Amino acid sequence: MTNDFFRFEDKEYDFPLLNGDSRFTTKNVIILLIGFLIGIAIPFIIPPTGDGLLKAILLTVPSLLAVVYVFKDDMSNIFRMPKLRDIIIIIIGFILMFVFAIIANFIGSALGITIMTDSAVNGPPLILIIRAVIQLLGEELLKFIPLIIVAAYLYKSIGRKAAIIVAVIISQIIFALFHIPAYGFAMGFLLVHIGFGSIVLPLVYVKTKNIVLCYLIHFFFDLWTFIPHLLGM
Repeated sequence: MTNDFFRFEDKEYDFPLLNGDSRFTTKNVIILLIGFLIGIAIPFIIPPTGDGLLKAILLTVPSLLAVVYVFKDDMSNIFRMPKLRDIIIIIIGFILMFVFAIIANFIGSALGITIMTDSAVNGPPLILIIRAVIQLLGEELLKFIPLIIVAAYLYKSIGRKAAIIVAVIISQIIFALFHIPAYGFAMGFLLVHIGFGSIVLPLVYVKTKNIVLCYLIHFFFDLWTFIPHLLGM
């Protein structure tokens, strides 16, 4: 039912697991949760000063394997090669990441929240970039899995739009807490700067149903913020 879509959504694709999707089974949810829980546990097992490349691989592979296994018959509403028109979405998303980062800074300043430094950003520039290429895919999947599961369980009781809103909020809170090993238990910073500050990314998925675009926006944004470190500044 297209009237259940947000105005900004592309209606060609819907969320996985919704509207009678036969893949919405207890078995598949458990598989997705296992991949998610393994991935989200890795930063708590390998410290920020540990092997960053190994951590990126271990963080990404379990959730990727889970998603590929569950949705192997059709991943068109998860992964698609970007088209020319998607470049506009990537550019707008990249700009909005800065806008929301500025808004988060204003909110944080008003609340007296101290801006923290990511202790996990370390190592040679080339390794840092390779690590980002791998890890940011894992991070997008670790947001994607709770997003679609929460939406799938809620949409019949509260409606598709409300279910997606709740799912986005929950997935962003989880994503914020995922950064505890890098920033410590600075909950205000995590929720405002990490959770709220990156909310553009799940909204891009809601619009496009394509994690690849979220991944590219996330990668280019983080690459931009890494520039001082890459240049040794």
